[in-house]
Amino acid sequence: MTTITRGEERLFTASDMHAMYGPGVVSVSWHRRRVWCEIRDPRAAMRVALQMATRPWVDAVTVLPPNASVSEGGLALAFGEHLHQVRKRRNLHGAWVTSPCRPPLPRSRLCRLPHLVTVEGPDGEWCDTVVWEVMTADQFTEWLGRPPDELVRRLEEWLPGLLRLRAAAREGHLPDSRPHHMLRGLLAARYLSIRLVLEHPHLFSTLLKNKEM
Repeated sequence: MTTITRGEERLFTASDMHAMYGPGVVSVSWHRRRVWCEIRDPRAAMRVALQMATRPWVDAVTVLPPNASVSEGGLALAFGEHLHQVRKRRNLHGAWVTSPCRPPLPRSRLCRLPHLVTVEGPDGEWCDTVVWEVMTADQFTEWLGRPPDELVRRLEEWLPGLLRLRAAAREGHLPDSRPHHMLRGLLAARYLSIRLVLEHPHLFSTLLKNKEM
């Protein structure tokens, strides 16, 4: 594991993209051991994943839909294990459900979050990708301190711009404007995560309207 120094961001590598068993499966992790079951229907798979996440011995659960690759599933499961460790330090216990693709929500009072994740490729270059998380409304409220609202749904529309912002910030190519200076101030101690976006929605709404980005 390679660590990026800002905040608690982690740089994922090729070593994280393994131990999935093929498309159409639900994979469960506990203490770095992994098991899987094949469920081809995406909504049924998500229902099983949410149920498995309530088990006290489970660390992370990932749904790998039929159109995803094995490496994408491995990354999503590794990210779920990372969430388990980070949130446990914040007294948020339990397993977290992830997916490499935008997942279905099989029942009400669920929401999905597109996490921004940095991956190191085989050539050593860093790139940004998205790992999705499905949470209950209660889990979201405990995590962020307020219930999910329309902003959570708008994140999906913001994704292309957020990925461009993230890359520009990492490469030192942010424009010279007041909102971007504010972003630089935040990134001095944090990294550009979905949580940061949710905590500063007005700033990011302004940044994403900037034609230079």
